[in-house]
Amino acid sequence: MGGQGDVAIIGAGITGLTCARALADAGLRVAVFDKGRGPGGRMSTRRTDGGLQFDHGAQLLPARDPDFAAWLADGGHAAPWPGQHGWVGRPAMAAIPRAMAQGLDLHQGAAVNRLIRRDGLWHLGGEGIDHRAARVVLAIPAPQARDLLGGDDPLSADLAQVRFHASVTVMAALDPDAPRPFVTRRGQGPLAWIAQDGTKPGRAGQPLTTWVVQADPDWSMAHIDLPFDELAAMIAPLLLAELGARPDQLRHAAAHRWLYAQAERPLGRAFLQDDARGLIVGGDWALGPLAEHGWASGRAMAAHLLARAS
Repeated sequence: MGGQGDVAIIGAGITGLTCARALADAGLRVAVFDKGRGPGGRMSTRRTDGGLQFDHGAQLLPARDPDFAAWLADGGHAAPWPGQHGWVGRPAMAAIPRAMAQGLDLHQGAAVNRLIRRDGLWHLGGEGIDHRAARVVLAIPAPQARDLLGGDDPLSADLAQVRFHASVTVMAALDPDAPRPFVTRRGQGPLAWIAQDGTKPGRAGQPLTTWVVQADPDWSMAHIDLPFDELAAMIAPLLLAELGARPDQLRHAAAHRWLYAQAERPLGRAFLQDDARGLIVGGDWALGPLAEHGWASGRAMAAHLLARAS
């Protein structure tokens, strides 16, 4: 993964992909690096060998901004979730970032852990990574951006002000004849959000009834370091009790943790920048906790870079 380009973007969530798409469409040479196996960040989908799928990150995409709603409606990769107040990817949440990434120079499983400005260029390093770019976009959580830049970086103090909520997620699958008393329900503690994931558009045909449970920030932080199997074993019985289902109707339970699930204290503006160094940093955490905030940050960063380039 060597080479040189106009812009290197670290992070292939909705912010990084939105920025990359706009820059690439304008003719810039853009390379995107992400440590994950697939694009999307928290707009992700977990699949099992048994033919199950779970949107285990972002559950629903509210679209208060009409431009964001129009963007979701374009292309057929998202649809409103009937009875809910927002959109979802179709046939999975991961379909949205996969569509955004089409045609981009995207490097997956590529963790950038060195970022050095030298001779007018940014030098990106990591296992198998040797890339140079005139400008760099960091579209990753603020704490990760601060770690990569270093605590003495001029942008570090602003990044340190951003605070995040963590989230523990459990994915459960039950027999088709198990009770399904609701589609979604909000609560507190380990059952802060319960969703019958298979009711979303495009999810028909799965062999079991799929549920996603997300704990609230307090419960998540109190249990964030427990092994995944322990987290699943703690939350799955609570889900069964909430549904009125029997223990023998549970066929699958797995957990995941999101350390930077949502911004508790956002930055308050769309991005941070150091134009003299060709550095810009943003994400959903810049403006708020939602995917549309990440989209807005990515779009604003691209507009800023294109204005500078012109």
